[in-house]
Amino acid sequence: MKKLILLLAVLLVLLSACSDNDGYISVDNVAGLGGYFPDATPEYNVLVISFDSLRADALGLYGYSRPTSPNIDAFASKSLVFEHAYSAAQATPTSFASAWTGQLPFRVFRGWQLKDKETLAVKFAGAGYKTVGITDNQQLMPERGFAEGFQEYQLIPDDDDKLLELTASWLKSNSDDKFFAWFHFLSPHSPYSYREMASDFYQADYQGRFEKTTGGKFEVHSEAELKRVRDLYDGEIFYADSLFQKILDQLVDLGIDKKTIIVLTSDHGEEFMDHGGLQHDSVYEEVIRIPMIIYHPDMPAGARTKIQFSNIDLYKTLPALVGVFSDKVTDGLNLLEDVPEYRPIIATAMTASLKRQYGLIMQADKYHLDCRPEFAERLFNLHTDAGELNNLSLDNPNKLEVLYNTLELVTGKDPCQVMQHAVRGKNVASDLTKEQLERLKSLGYIQ
Repeated sequence: MKKLILLLAVLLVLLSACSDNDGYISVDNVAGLGGYFPDATPEYNVLVISFDSLRADALGLYGYSRPTSPNIDAFASKSLVFEHAYSAAQATPTSFASAWTGQLPFRVFRGWQLKDKETLAVKFAGAGYKTVGITDNQQLMPERGFAEGFQEYQLIPDDDDKLLELTASWLKSNSDDKFFAWFHFLSPHSPYSYREMASDFYQADYQGRFEKTTGGKFEVHSEAELKRVRDLYDGEIFYADSLFQKILDQLVDLGIDKKTIIVLTSDHGEEFMDHGGLQHDSVYEEVIRIPMIIYHPDMPAGARTKIQFSNIDLYKTLPALVGVFSDKVTDGLNLLEDVPEYRPIIATAMTASLKRQYGLIMQADKYHLDCRPEFAERLFNLHTDAGELNNLSLDNPNKLEVLYNTLELVTGKDPCQVMQHAVRGKNVASDLTKEQLERLKSLGYIQ
């Protein structure tokens, strides 16, 4: 890992030499986030609550103007908020494969199977924690390896209300034990449905195809339809926000809120024609930038950090909070320790049958590499163009070369070959039962 960081530093020196004055913004080497947290607290629980397809900028704490997330915003005010947090992938299975192993998707998710058996749940179980995972997203089926390390793992049909009941029951039955728990809710993933509790977000006299729901997979044919789709999505977030608060309330009722570290995050974001697409099938910021909020009961006050976070960092950072460490070499870092100044943030899109794509963030620069359907490169400056609207690739051939070389260094060889080898010709339907296929179809994963 140290050798890799040294090589990346050399590449960044070369890159800065071919940058104009408003290219990279120099930052000091960061001493890590240990100062935000108290010393390791081995007796504390660790609870990860995640919501599917929740883009960061759809929450008030990240600047959204609509009141979609009052409870999450209040929670963030007493937590550590990562302003620049990213998923390692644009899809649920590849994202969590990386989060639970600390490895980039092409290393651990091959042929739609999680290959790394040393998961975060395994680490906590080995340290004496009860481990549980409960979700209603059918992509996270145990047959793909996502139950690895969880002493209890439940996958139910997509029903967040039922999921909330199961999480409440589990917490009540295990509140006297030290635990690592992961609760993953499908909301606000499509289909986006009308929620009566969120009626203020909807146009009262709307009449159209999406009056009650979008369905799992959909297209929009007008600005009015796009607005309706986004309104329904915002209503789903408001509903998810209420689920989150109910879990927090139960922790208080059980008397374990003062000994539970809580993480709120997502697997990926969502597109609303920001760059011509819908749902989540790219490495643009609206898809790979995610909320990441960590609460520790003994934090003196809330804080925000600009340290770039990838969800591969969960593997080492969360156990470190309770004094559990590992010598395993991973792509992810323990962010309580020193954070390298020159660190690549990498995201992949490798689950769609005809798309193979990388995103690479190096300080101000965002580099896109398309392997399929055809080779293409794009370059954006996130400091001056956060919406990724101004492609700078034609004016910066030397920078493109250095960024490609950086990606090649991290992947170990030709990045496109690495990704194609990981997929190995299999698709989302490989090795699934008829019932599993039908559930995935209802969510829009399969047409």
